[in-house]
Amino acid sequence: MHPKVKIVATLGPSTNSRESIGRLIEAGVNIFRLNFSYGTHDEHMETIFNIRSIADEKGRLVAVLQDICGPKIRIKGLNRRMKVERGDRLVMAKTASEQAFSITHPELIESMHVGEELFFADGTVHVRITGKEDGRVDLEVLTPGTLAEGKGVNIPDSRIDLSALTDKDREDLRFGAKAGVDFVAVSFVSSREDIKEARKIVGEAGGDTWIIAKIERKSALERIDSIIEASDAVMVARGDLGAEAGLFRVPLLQKEIIKKCNAKAKPVITATQMLTSMVNSPYPTRAEVSDIANAVLDGTDAVMLSDETAVGKYPEKAVEVLKETILQTQQYCRVPSDIEPGSREAFPHAAVEMSKLVPCDFVAALTLSGYTVRHLSRFRPQKPIYAITPDRSLLKKCTIVWGVNSCVCIEEFESEKELTSKFLKAAKIEPSAFLLVTGYLGEKIFQGKSVRYINRCDLDSRWKS
Repeated sequence: MHPKVKIVATLGPSTNSRESIGRLIEAGVNIFRLNFSYGTHDEHMETIFNIRSIADEKGRLVAVLQDICGPKIRIKGLNRRMKVERGDRLVMAKTASEQAFSITHPELIESMHVGEELFFADGTVHVRITGKEDGRVDLEVLTPGTLAEGKGVNIPDSRIDLSALTDKDREDLRFGAKAGVDFVAVSFVSSREDIKEARKIVGEAGGDTWIIAKIERKSALERIDSIIEASDAVMVARGDLGAEAGLFRVPLLQKEIIKKCNAKAKPVITATQMLTSMVNSPYPTRAEVSDIANAVLDGTDAVMLSDETAVGKYPEKAVEVLKETILQTQQYCRVPSDIEPGSREAFPHAAVEMSKLVPCDFVAALTLSGYTVRHLSRFRPQKPIYAITPDRSLLKKCTIVWGVNSCVCIEEFESEKELTSKFLKAAKIEPSAFLLVTGYLGEKIFQGKSVRYINRCDLDSRWKS
C-alpha cells in the first residue's frame, strides 16, 4: 500500500551523502527540500544531481523543493551556542560585541519598545524587552532554550515592512530555475504580489517551477484567500506562524488553511516539528504521532521533516515513522461535506464517484497542467491515482498531490487503445480494469476539439498489444 499523503524530507549534514539520499528514497521520501539558508549554489547543484541520478537508478519519481530564505530576521554576531534559562539577562544591539549579539536587520531595533516580547529559534526561546537605549535593548528570558548564530527572530507585536524577496532570494530563484527544481517555497509571503514577483523572476530565467507560499506572517493570514489563489501550493510553516500569530492558534489555523487549500484543489504541506524528539531519539512521542495523524485527517497533501532528517541521528527511522502513521490514518480520510464540484470539476468528481460503484483498480487521468489530477485528488478517491501527461516537466510536480501513485509521460498517441497500451507498459502495472479520465486528448483523435470523458477500461484482448 502506498501512502496517499506525501513525505518531504530536508537534506542537511546528516543526509547529504549519496548513500543517505538512497536510503531516504527507499524509506519513502517523495520530495527533498533544500534549505537555501545554508550552502552554496555549487553544493546545491551537486545535491540536485545526486537526487536525480539516484532516483533514476531506483526507478523512482522524486522531486526537488528549493526553500529560499526570505527576509527572515536572524541572530547575528553570536559566535557560540548559548543555553539560556528563565530570568537570564541578555543584550541585543545594532552592532554585535562581546557583551551583545545583533540581528540581520539591526535597523528594526530602533522600532522596538519596552514591554515588547520577542521569540527566537522557531518560538522556542521567549524574551521580553526590559530596557532600551543607544541602539540596544535589554532582554529578560521568559522561556529557556538555546540561541545560536543564524537562528530565527520573530517580532509579532511589530508590523515589519520587509519585501518577501531579498537580493539573495532573487539570485537563488534564478539558480533554481536554471537547475530545474520542481518547487520553490517563498518564505514570509505577505500578499499575492510576492508570489507574482517570484513567478516573474522564475519565468524570466526560463523556469516553470511551481511556487509554494509559506504561511508564516500575520499579514499572510489576513490575505490568505488571495495568496492561495495566486500560488501553486501552500506550506503551513508552523514554527514561525506560531511565533507570529500565537502558539495556541496554530492547530486551528492549520485546519483552516488546509480546508481552504482543499476547496481550491491546491496542494498543502504541513511543516515544522512533526517528529522533533527523533532528532535525538529513535522513537517518537505519542503526541507527535497524534500530530501527524491529525494533519492527515485535516486533509494535508504532504508532511515535512526538517531537523529530523537534516541534522537528526535517525533520519531514515523518522521517515519510516511518518510513513507508517500516514498508512494507519489515511483509511479514515473523508471528503469534507462542504466541498461541492463546480462545472469545471464535474468530470473529476464523477470519476471519483464512479470508482466507488464499478470494479476498478485505480483512476488514470490525462493532464496537461496538473488541473485534472489535482481535482481528482480534491475529492479524495479511495483508489490510487495515476497521472498521464505529455509534459515531462509535470512528472515530478505531481508527486506533491495527495493520492497520486505515479506519473507517466506519453508524448504521442493516435488512439485511446495506443494511449492505454503505452501507459500500462510505462507504468509497469497489470490491472484488470481502470477508469480513464481525460481533459484534452489531442487533435489526432478529436480534430483539435476539447473533449472530456470517463471510460472504464476492461483489459481484455482489446487493450493488450
